[in-house]
Amino acid sequence: MKRSMIKLTLFLGLSALLWGCNKDFVDDSKPYNVLNPDIFPESMAQVDYFLNSPYANIHSVELFGFTGLGRFMYNIDHTGDLAWLGTNEWNDIQLFRMNSSNTYSGAQWRGLYRGVQQSRTFIDQIVPNFKQKKGNSLSAADTLALRYKLGEAYYLRAWHYFFLMNLYAQEVVVKGNGDNANPGVILFTSDVKIGTREDEMRPRSTVKQCWDYIISDLKSSMALLTDPSGGAKKTWTGADKGRIDYYAAEALLGRSLMYEERWSEARDAFLDIVQHAGKSLMSFPNYYNMWNGNPQYANTEINNTEALHQITIVRSGDNAMAGPSTASAVSLIFTPFYDNGAPGGVTPGYGNMFMHDRNLGRFGFPQQYYPVMKNLGTPGRTVESSYIDSCLHMKTMKRYAIDPDPRLWVCAYQPWVDSVMNNTSRVAILPYGQSVETEYQENRKLNSDVIKHGWSLRKFNLYDVQASQDPRMHGADFYFTRLPEVYLNLAECYWRLSGNDNDAQALDYINRVHRRAWELSDGTGQPGVDYTTIASGVKITKAQLNPNTTDPAFRDQLALNALYYETWAETFGESKWWFNVRRWGLGPNEAKVYEKSRAGTIGWNSDNQYALPVFQTELDRNSNCVQNKGY
Repeated sequence: MKRSMIKLTLFLGLSALLWGCNKDFVDDSKPYNVLNPDIFPESMAQVDYFLNSPYANIHSVELFGFTGLGRFMYNIDHTGDLAWLGTNEWNDIQLFRMNSSNTYSGAQWRGLYRGVQQSRTFIDQIVPNFKQKKGNSLSAADTLALRYKLGEAYYLRAWHYFFLMNLYAQEVVVKGNGDNANPGVILFTSDVKIGTREDEMRPRSTVKQCWDYIISDLKSSMALLTDPSGGAKKTWTGADKGRIDYYAAEALLGRSLMYEERWSEARDAFLDIVQHAGKSLMSFPNYYNMWNGNPQYANTEINNTEALHQITIVRSGDNAMAGPSTASAVSLIFTPFYDNGAPGGVTPGYGNMFMHDRNLGRFGFPQQYYPVMKNLGTPGRTVESSYIDSCLHMKTMKRYAIDPDPRLWVCAYQPWVDSVMNNTSRVAILPYGQSVETEYQENRKLNSDVIKHGWSLRKFNLYDVQASQDPRMHGADFYFTRLPEVYLNLAECYWRLSGNDNDAQALDYINRVHRRAWELSDGTGQPGVDYTTIASGVKITKAQLNPNTTDPAFRDQLALNALYYETWAETFGESKWWFNVRRWGLGPNEAKVYEKSRAGTIGWNSDNQYALPVFQTELDRNSNCVQNKGY
């Protein structure tokens, strides 16, 4: 069964157990009413309830259920710009000026550590208690099933720590697999006494200790997801496909090894996935349609051939903001505006965020190519058909030397060019509303330096479904790891190991991803399209930006580096770019690229800004936890 599809989360599952049985499942003599191991769990089904919990936590409200994607990640990596300016904490994330009381950045700490706790409870208590209770009566089939479940739990603990490190560790790179004694995050190892406050007040482990711990968990996961009788690496099929398998763990292992610059080991992990996991790139049309929870493409989503860790989201009718749910409310933040016949249009969600204009230039869209408006000053203002026709040519003809990267339209809705369903007919997406300064929304001529295009974000948003459907019950899957990322990670390993910008193996894997975007064969060389160097002193990618107004000589690193650009373009809007910004040290570059948002000027004053502040609540209750530098 797909873990995120199970409607009985830990909370609901325990409630059902407590209501349906007279046994006392808690020991009131122990602190915090801990579960009584003499009684619970009694069956494999009850064991499963606890494993469901860290799976479901990934799309909790703090993480991919609502806050983590739109309100946090899309601000810190400037996937989006702000239409709503009424929340200072949100504005501060956009401008790189968080503090320890910022509840939006603090929510990630709370949500991620809940997943750590749930995984650790399963590893250290639930499975050992069950094995002890059953003893010799445990069947061989159940013994193997428990082994695989433990493997999944080790991965899930590592996954939550991976995010914690990338967000809160003072630094993230351990150069040359040496040492980095800067504060990482708090490791709740198996010796911590659950329910004992004094023992739970642990200091932050070092960066090196944290990555070693994550790597150890992932190696344990891979070992447990291997059949001890024949060495088969566990994969899942059918309804179980959403579960973590051997290759998902190996992919995260490879990514974690890169932080310690263990390039050879990471390369071998990624190569094993490429050669043995049975994954393949989706066709471009299927790639275009994999992001939006559309029933028409449900089979493509379920049978995704490039997903290694797919976080299944199911539109279930319940409000994903109101508690445990199989759905997600992420798109509520950035639902598109569409033409309902009223001036300015309407959106079914909050209308808080749209695509940052500078992302258009990064994809190669001509930033000065503003819509040609007609009938300005009237309720019937609209755009000239010549503009729509030329943009449709850009989107559909894919003229490599002329047109923007086709992934632009995978990631964003273009006003007037793209459309959604309204009742029984298709209607145009409109420029983003809520006082965003576009000529259409302002209904007057504006100077080009204040015009905003107002494109809507497309991934995880409504598409080809009823535009008015409740975005609190969103149903588009997330993909934490896909094969294109493995290709790009593998390319980086080859590049780092050889030190050669013309490394043929690195270029091969970068170009496989690049060709898919242009609907070309990933296994055949494409002269005039393929990159011939990884990094260069001249522009080699589609990224083409207007100069930074305070530094006209500035050049975006993504214009000069094929690996950086392809990683950004391929994973845009998937909440992964900030991790690469940290690892590659691109913070100053990003601040100059985006330069400004509607919230103000984006500043970069110190590399301490890479690390989020530890949330003040944690500092108040844990005297051993130190704050990051700069806060």
